[in-house]
Amino acid sequence: MGRLLAIWLAAAWGSGALLACLALEQGPNCNATQYLQQMPSGDWCCSRCPPGQKVKTPCDGESDTVCQPCETEHFQAGWTKEKHCTPHTYCDPNAGFLLHVPGTATRDAECRCRNGTHCSSPECQVCRPSKPCGPGEGVQKEASHLEDTVCVECPEGFFSSVVSATAPCQPWSRCVDRNLVQKANGTRHSDVTCEEVRAATRPPPTSAPNREAGRTHLLALVLLPLGALVTMGAAFVIRHQKCKGGQKEPHDQGHRPNGRQQPAEMAFDDQLCPALPIQETLRGEQHLTPEDSKESGFAAQEQV
Repeated sequence: MGRLLAIWLAAAWGSGALLACLALEQGPNCNATQYLQQMPSGDWCCSRCPPGQKVKTPCDGESDTVCQPCETEHFQAGWTKEKHCTPHTYCDPNAGFLLHVPGTATRDAECRCRNGTHCSSPECQVCRPSKPCGPGEGVQKEASHLEDTVCVECPEGFFSSVVSATAPCQPWSRCVDRNLVQKANGTRHSDVTCEEVRAATRPPPTSAPNREAGRTHLLALVLLPLGALVTMGAAFVIRHQKCKGGQKEPHDQGHRPNGRQQPAEMAFDDQLCPALPIQETLRGEQHLTPEDSKESGFAAQEQV
């Protein structure tokens, strides 16, 4: 028991001695805003200058560090023991860069490639043009100042007919939404083709003047033939009256041997005024005209 305790005490003493030796070698324990400075009189924890400043006069064992602000277009981002600040990054327009974020005393300037260009490498030492997407393709992801454009083929129901580095695929148009009918299907390169509904299937609305003109036209179609019929009837009646009143009186041509007179001549042409129907009387086998019937009647009375 006593032997174990002696061994433990010896080990603890050895560890303490070792730590003491290491502490003497490292010097004073300086914090993150200090740095160790070796002096003839011994090691000294000197103060670092805060962000945006630089060392003007270092500590000398008797006085601490003296700091001053960074000069124009320079910066210092952290605590430092340096006597110089870092200059801002220059955004060279000849390499395709633009100033994106101005620099300050505590932050560097930030450069970006112009719109339509991107960095040619991870180090971004120069910019190069971003590729556009052609017809039948759309932009899935626009180019940034670090990455090129990402293109994708237009799926079914979408199209792209332009060359662009920003335009995505567009959906086909719906003709029915514009009161049109679809004439041709769309493709990856073109939209569907729409056309107006034909007049036979969808006549245009008729205005009041057009309806009135239609009624007038219909009335004319009915009245014109009717008027023509009336005119023709009147002409026929007038012609018939002229034919009846224009017959000549029979001339005395003497009597036939059988006692009948010769038929009278008509004043008008038979083709213009056809003969009126003649009443026929059966006398044996002879056909008598009305005048013959009258003469026969008179002769009979004389014989009586």
